Amino acid sequence: MTGLAVLAPPDFPALDLLRQSGVSFSFDDVNDAAAILVAPRSASQLRDVLPQARNLRWVHTLAAGVESLPFDALRERSIVVTNSRGLYGEALGEFVIGAMLWFAKGFRRLVDNQSRRRWEPFDVEWLQGKTAAVIGYGGIGSAIGRRAEVMGMRVVPVRRREGDLDEAIRAADYIVLSAPLTAMTRNLMNADRIARMSADAVLINISRGALVDEAAMIEALRARRIRGAALDVFATEPLPPHNPLWALDNVLLSPHSADHTSDAHERAMRFFLENLGRFDRGESLRNVVDLQFQY
Repeated sequence: MTGLAVLAPPDFPALDLLRQSGVSFSFDDVNDAAAILVAPRSASQLRDVLPQARNLRWVHTLAAGVESLPFDALRERSIVVTNSRGLYGEALGEFVIGAMLWFAKGFRRLVDNQSRRRWEPFDVEWLQGKTAAVIGYGGIGSAIGRRAEVMGMRVVPVRRREGDLDEAIRAADYIVLSAPLTAMTRNLMNADRIARMSADAVLINISRGALVDEAAMIEALRARRIRGAALDVFATEPLPPHNPLWALDNVLLSPHSADHTSDAHERAMRFFLENLGRFDRGESLRNVVDLQFQY
């Protein structure tokens, strides 16, 4: 059995599944570890322990995002990195459709009127026939696209090497960010691109807050130059109480929990255990991260 070290809080619930599987692991001793398992929000610890992990060959993160990993050091030692991409796509796909329906069916207006006991009939919109530009069309993006197509929407996938991003933004009713955070995607939705959005368009971000120029987005939302935004991720998390986004009535906020189903961490741990078996048998690992492109 591979020597395994775990970077996680001791009370991380998914560790129970690891213990039940009979896998031996250590929290503190990385000296003899051939593999390191990194829990969500524990990636910053990896840089500190790497110099002591002299036998390390493989790092797996239970998160899908890998932007916090020390890729410079990992590349230098040619350490294989795998992640949990694709495991959260179905839940995020449901959230995105829910966010679209929030705007199309006027759910905020319904909630506000209910709280005021106001009977105020109004017209709602179809999702059918609307255009969704999905920026980043991997496991998460394709899960979104499948659901949008079932709703009768036109889906425009934008991949790293394919698709005209600016044209897709101009034509879209809903712009969904599902790309990983890399040097190429940081500030992808800058002020110029936000200005290219239709006044009726909604921006939905389920990726990372740093993909968006938050100040430019807030300005556009305040001035009603875009219809709205549904945000699961932010430049600073938790979102500070003084952030203007809290007070905007054309914004739907989620505390970075759109994929937090009750079984999310268990599913991620089961995937890791499958990969661990592959590693012990000398087989190819699934979800290998490109150390150069960092996703």
